[in-house]
Amino acid sequence: MEEQEFLKRVKKVNGPREHKVRGSWGVYDAYKWYRKNKPSGKEYILTESEYFAIIRRINLALRDELLKGNDIKFPAKLGQLEVRKYLPTITNDGKAIKTNLPIDWNATLKLWYEDKQAFEDKFLVRINVPELYKVFYNKNTANYNNKSFYQFTPNRELKIGLKHSIKENSSFDAFLFNRI
Repeated sequence: MEEQEFLKRVKKVNGPREHKVRGSWGVYDAYKWYRKNKPSGKEYILTESEYFAIIRRINLALRDELLKGNDIKFPAKLGQLEVRKYLPTITNDGKAIKTNLPIDWNATLKLWYEDKQAFEDKFLVRINVPELYKVFYNKNTANYNNKSFYQFTPNRELKIGLKHSIKENSSFDAFLFNRI
């Protein structure tokens, strides 16, 4: 089997992907609420494209602030977005070795192609990094009910942008979070 065929089979990219977000409200749901509860003045009524353009522009400004390493404090006591720094850990619980180091997928897939036993055992190659970064939604300063039902999941573009920002900017720093 060719290496490209093997990679396509392992990555499962032979067919189209189907992405579904369930149990979540998005931008279109917010626009439906806005449309239902229109403001009284005609100068405040927005079309769908204007509404989405405003939200897109705000999201890009928030992303740029996060990539600079700044925390984003939401108004009306809704919490804040932070970039946190973690130290890598390796623990042994007697059964298995556990680590929070990221997986080097290029090296892992190359190893799996060359060594069938490593593929069967699902052996993973890890990247040795001095510190790990994570975008975290801090709800400790928030003042609303049912906080446990809310979460923030950064998209792939934000994660990749954060990785490049950390690599390029040597002065990038974040709060060091130690787990007890």
